[in-house]
Amino acid sequence: MQVDVQRYLDFLEDSGKFYFVDTESQGLEGDYGRLYVGSVKEFDGPTTTFYIGENFSDRGMVRDLKDKMEEADAWVTFYGKGHDIPLINTRLARWGYKPLQQRHHIDMFYQLVRKLKTARKSQAHLLEFLEDTMEILGLKVERKMTISPNVWSDLPTHYHRNIKILRDRCDSDVDGLKVLYQVTRGLIRDIKR
Repeated sequence: MQVDVQRYLDFLEDSGKFYFVDTESQGLEGDYGRLYVGSVKEFDGPTTTFYIGENFSDRGMVRDLKDKMEEADAWVTFYGKGHDIPLINTRLARWGYKPLQQRHHIDMFYQLVRKLKTARKSQAHLLEFLEDTMEILGLKVERKMTISPNVWSDLPTHYHRNIKILRDRCDSDVDGLKVLYQVTRGLIRDIKR
């Protein structure tokens, strides 16, 4: 039996197990880099944020992030299929943990890249473009938080200040991701793992 996607999204939103996920990392590759922060926002609940400790090992953080993500029935990301999920799995493999158990995964980048004709495809650009729409729909206007590249490169030098900035950025990203999903939900036609 096949369920209509929009009805399934209603179910997910009501379930309490529908999570928005984002990460901040050192580099784009999981073998030479590591995860710094991971945020998981429940659809109608709080955001849980995991972050690297002062020892700069992401071992415990990535395990806790995995455990939280596996509570969900479905995830929403922005380019998560191309970056966040493979990066998390790479870091899990590094520490001898099993990979993330698959879930239904709505990657808003892939949902929107061919359905919207915009000059740029980034989450930041889409949120900026849709600000008026957020207001029309009565949603809080969200923007992508910009930060200096020095926050990443100087994390060891100014750990407490910079990890707070990265945590705020990651939390902001999942808030923006939820609003982007809400504004463009009607364009979602399929959901895959």
